[in-house]
Amino acid sequence: MNETEEMALKCVLVGDSAVGKTALLVRFTSETFPDNYQPTVFENTGVEVYTDGVQINLGLWDTAGNDNFRQIRPRSYHQADVVLICYSVANPNSLASVQHKWIAEVRENLPRVPVLVVATQTDLREMGQYRGNCISAAEGRRVAHEVHAKGYLECSSLSNRGVQQVFEHAVRTAINQARKQARRRMFSLNQCRVF
Repeated sequence: MNETEEMALKCVLVGDSAVGKTALLVRFTSETFPDNYQPTVFENTGVEVYTDGVQINLGLWDTAGNDNFRQIRPRSYHQADVVLICYSVANPNSLASVQHKWIAEVRENLPRVPVLVVATQTDLREMGQYRGNCISAAEGRRVAHEVHAKGYLECSSLSNRGVQQVFEHAVRTAINQARKQARRRMFSLNQCRVF
């Protein structure tokens, strides 16, 4: 009988209010799109996913982007394995916040945890009032590079494009980080002493 390896990971989503963090989580966990916007204060949920033969209990933590919650938001960072910093392609201020607010807050609380930058609401590039005025993928990638993110992804919760890939990439990034840390610990324990 083949036993499946199990692992628990914690993924925290941060970003400005109304950029689509909750919609992203709802789409991923229930395969539906929320009908109306409801601001989040603090929510977490869990799902089981399988990656490369490993069963993963993935804890998903949704946070409030509003500055009124900046005192309690750091509680959600405790023992996080990966952070998704989200911005909306239709909101240039939310991309600026990735550089000037979110990366600093995440690094203050989680200096070594991998970060991914996630562009949300990409369907707005093709329709609606924002069409033609949205932030390009190249601009998003540039910011991700500048903040030393481990990756850049794009998604649309409305059209369900890229949602699965965001969380697959997050899980793989967290697993790779955990394996690197385990190798470092093993190497430091096995170092030879010279007398």
